[in-house]
Amino acid sequence: MEFVPVYYKDSLTIINPNGHVGVVTLWSKPQAVIEKFKEAGVDLNESSSPIAAFGTLYGNGLKHLLANLLYNPQITHILICGRDTGGSLQHLLNFFNKGVEKETQLGITSNRVIGTSRFLPDVLTPELFKSAPKLTYIGSDPEFKKKLNDFFDNLPARLDKTEFERISVELPEITPSYFPSNPLSHTIVKDTPLEAWKELIFCLDRFGRMVELEPDKRRKELQNVKVIVESPTEEDNELLNPFGFSIEELRDYQSRVMSDIVEGDYGYGNRIRAYFDVDALEVCIEKLKKNREDRRSYIVLWDSRTDLTDTERSSPCLATIFLRVFDNKLTLSATFRVHNALDAWVKNFYALMAIQKHVAELTGISAGAITVISHSISINPDEGYEKVQMIVRQLRDNFKFEADPNGQFRFKIEDGQIVAEHIFNGEKLGEYRSKKAERIQYELRRDRAISDIGHAIFVGRQLAKAERCLQTGEAFTEDL
Repeated sequence: MEFVPVYYKDSLTIINPNGHVGVVTLWSKPQAVIEKFKEAGVDLNESSSPIAAFGTLYGNGLKHLLANLLYNPQITHILICGRDTGGSLQHLLNFFNKGVEKETQLGITSNRVIGTSRFLPDVLTPELFKSAPKLTYIGSDPEFKKKLNDFFDNLPARLDKTEFERISVELPEITPSYFPSNPLSHTIVKDTPLEAWKELIFCLDRFGRMVELEPDKRRKELQNVKVIVESPTEEDNELLNPFGFSIEELRDYQSRVMSDIVEGDYGYGNRIRAYFDVDALEVCIEKLKKNREDRRSYIVLWDSRTDLTDTERSSPCLATIFLRVFDNKLTLSATFRVHNALDAWVKNFYALMAIQKHVAELTGISAGAITVISHSISINPDEGYEKVQMIVRQLRDNFKFEADPNGQFRFKIEDGQIVAEHIFNGEKLGEYRSKKAERIQYELRRDRAISDIGHAIFVGRQLAKAERCLQTGEAFTEDL
């Protein structure tokens, strides 16, 4: 039986198709490992070598390796060497030694290799292997040559058995319910309320985790989402109407929020201006008039006496408001206990704009950014999803440039080194120098010099280009 790879044929280095040993080089380049084998005098002849093929194991390659082994049961020994950068070694060892268990990832039920974070399609299990290959790890330490020779000196001859049976496994395409992210750390920064809201809906659709709040009530949820709007100004109906909003409706909501009249079980204006026997807005205004650096202009709407204990009545979603002068601008930060992203977020944000405007006018302080932190924010996948998909399509087709608030970079080659100059508002803040792009990459990360992923990708392209030009001697021209 000859070695016939089902997956990654072009990425494998085949030595002897009739061999019964597979060499896994983990994160090391196969050619570098092959050179070490040659130095050790290992037989690499295409007709006599016991080695069928060399291949790496990084990224998501474990499932392809296992499928290839099932289709080539004559591979009775796996020799593992090279750098184990991503934990691939343990994934492979644990699959055969400990097995797998069912677990859900990205909303899909899969097989997780026990003792690891590696997931495999549920069509791959150790039980499929009638006779599991013997695994031998020799690493890449100073004893490598000796261990290598010991392995081949003690390697049994190839078994010539007719009962070898190829098992063909088709690896399924994955359709995740959501994409991987840290669901507790999403931050959105935009200039206007509507642009921020659209980005918020996009993130919820892509990264939100499905939760069952109660029977027949499910939501796509993220937690502790922070949205910063740097220029919180009204938008006109031409922008609002396509999404089901109108400026008239939003202004009406603003006036109701500024009122101290109770609406239903509670009212935001009532909680702010009357419920606790104090008009908190007026108190904050007086504090800021007396001291622009005051940090006690903090308003709490949540009443634990009733909101925490009386589950029969509704309770406020808006929990706190913090008014603070920062960089000579009046900023407002608000926290929401729960948030309906599709229908309520824009209305709530316009309400915060009204509160900020009221305080700004009476204190004479220019209004600045508004920050909204939503502890639990969600969309209903069973209602209004046509609007969600419209927003998602718009953003996927939008490749608008957005400047990185951490500054920009200019690149050049000077004195045999790559130079990355850190620029902010036309001024040079410093520079990074090295012959290696990788070194500058790590220094930029250490200094948190880049905050935007698009900018980071651009910087990476320029560093790679500069390093290539440094090596080849060709002239370097920075992309603009």
